[in-house]
Amino acid sequence: MLSLVVNRQARIPFLLIFILVLLLCAVHSPCRRATAQAQDPAATAQSFFLPLVLYATAMPPALTADGRAAWSTPIAVSPLDQRIWTVNPDSGSITVINSHPPASIIEIPVGKEPWSLAIAPDGKWVYVTDRATGQLITVDALRYTVVMTLAVGYELGGVALSPSGAEAYITSMATDEVVVVDTQQGQITQRIPVGALPYAIAVTDDGDGEDQDERLYVTHLFAAQSAGGVEATDDGREGQVTIIDLSNSGQLTQSVLLPNKNGFPNLLTSITLAGDRAWLPHVRMAPDLPNDLTTKVFAAVSTLNTENQTEVITAYLPLNDQAIFGSPVNNPVAALPSPDNKRLYVVLAGSDLVEVIDISTPEQPRLEKFVAVGMNPRGMAINSTGTEGYVLNYLSRSVSVLDLTSLAVTAESTTTAETLAPAILRGKILFHNAGNPQLSQGSWISCASCHPDGGTDSVTWIFPDGPRQTQPLWNAGQTLPWHWSAALDEPQDVEDTIHVIQLGLGLAPGTDPALLDTPNAGRAADLDALADFMLQGIRPPNVRVDPAASAGRLLFSNTGCVDCHGGPTWTASQLPGAPGDLDPDGNGMLDAVLRNVDTVNPRDIRGATGFDPPALLGVGLTAPYLHDGSMPSLAAVLRSGHPRPNAGGNGLSETEIVQLAQFLRSISINTVPFVVP
Repeated sequence: MLSLVVNRQARIPFLLIFILVLLLCAVHSPCRRATAQAQDPAATAQSFFLPLVLYATAMPPALTADGRAAWSTPIAVSPLDQRIWTVNPDSGSITVINSHPPASIIEIPVGKEPWSLAIAPDGKWVYVTDRATGQLITVDALRYTVVMTLAVGYELGGVALSPSGAEAYITSMATDEVVVVDTQQGQITQRIPVGALPYAIAVTDDGDGEDQDERLYVTHLFAAQSAGGVEATDDGREGQVTIIDLSNSGQLTQSVLLPNKNGFPNLLTSITLAGDRAWLPHVRMAPDLPNDLTTKVFAAVSTLNTENQTEVITAYLPLNDQAIFGSPVNNPVAALPSPDNKRLYVVLAGSDLVEVIDISTPEQPRLEKFVAVGMNPRGMAINSTGTEGYVLNYLSRSVSVLDLTSLAVTAESTTTAETLAPAILRGKILFHNAGNPQLSQGSWISCASCHPDGGTDSVTWIFPDGPRQTQPLWNAGQTLPWHWSAALDEPQDVEDTIHVIQLGLGLAPGTDPALLDTPNAGRAADLDALADFMLQGIRPPNVRVDPAASAGRLLFSNTGCVDCHGGPTWTASQLPGAPGDLDPDGNGMLDAVLRNVDTVNPRDIRGATGFDPPALLGVGLTAPYLHDGSMPSLAAVLRSGHPRPNAGGNGLSETEIVQLAQFLRSISINTVPFVVP
């Protein structure tokens, strides 16, 4: 792009040059194409032209620290020109949208799965995390071009910038660390270990222009077992936030969100800072009995006092308390306070809504309105004047513009063209939605409530079979039968889950057959679409290949792990035939795949004859372990003597346990599997 810098003494020649440029653009086709593409929502950065850009002075100066915190988000407003930037995870791109009038300007390819972005304080640079490739991507915001990619980690979560923009802080979920990047040099300067699965991140700004006297707030996606807590109980875990004090050599402290009558806080996917509060939307989970529809999962927002780093119990927002907030909702993923801190805008991914709450008196919250937006909203940003909000609708591929005075949607702008096959897109929409009565009674629960983005919620639930740890759906098409008791021989059997767990009406008409009896495939297009998404639409995670894991790989083979976890799917479990006739004894289990490893629990109804061995793909991200969640780590599983705890153990020394656990954590879709006869 050509840029002319013009001083004030050259105004007359400048006007002549400007007029000449306009005349050239009027007849020159590349300029006309640039104008046309700026109005085209499907425009991409693969082929575009830009007109001459003229500045009346030098490049816009860097903005000074404004005392406003920053946090990770999939959508943000540029401080330079109020344009809206969004990520498009399924398209591998980001989109720039003009706010007035709202229209897509350009779509820029940036990788495979952009997840979070941050805009520099001067508006010149945009930093994007690619969850799939583990890269931080730097985009020139004036020229709409990628200028740098930097390998940072694995399964990246959020990115947020220091007040000056000189440093980017990125969460790496698969390596349990915050990565610090010097944005000027494009180099990693520090890796800060923070505990399991760091996800969202926020950075304070005290307004003094200094970066090194701030604090970082990092959420952990899954609740951690509390001191003395018992797995599969409603109060056995607590939500965790790590605070990193940059002024004190990066000292780490831990804040906790305590369990209450609604269960323990889980799925902490975002955090925002305003004043002396940190806002944390999440899903409360109550896995113990009785766990009916209204006591399994519960949408909520908690707050921390950022002065003393403790939870403000009196400001807790029980979103599914119908006496306070009316209609139940599902999967809160963002909670954004208004500039005056009198309102809270809660983005509800499973309900396709933004919930507006009056928090002017925090101890007496009041519902103002539900605003319907697009499908599966994942984030929200507010303009500099506080008059408009912009909501990223992940599965509508759009941004909704909200008038924050009238609380109404005034426009919707497309962000990207559809890249998924129609059936997979339909299945993905069904998977993430709780508002459809076919899927859930009363909008309480969705498939994504327990399988966020197709993974696991890390919870051990008390189900009719007994305690059952949620398994991820990665590579699910190759790992049938499903469930610990090998009770599902086809993906369409989740129709039973919709009925029993979500209390939905179901996607298929008529009476459901027994799970291992007549196949469910073909009964309904929506049920088949949901199956298509689970089989083809969920990406397995990327994890670090540890060079030190070679010794563990040899142990994996020599210790006999391949007997249950060998083969290309990292499990010996496979369908012995076509769905529909695999249960001759009628006990509801595929007995041929079960393995008895002495882990039956007193609360188990099924399990005396064994359990279906889980696949080990991404196993390092799925703690706790075994069907009942009784082992907190892979090393603990091996120390128990698994797979023969009651018959001599596995014979591993402590050194070998560490080595084998290293290898297990490194297993990904790219790891060469063991060939099993």
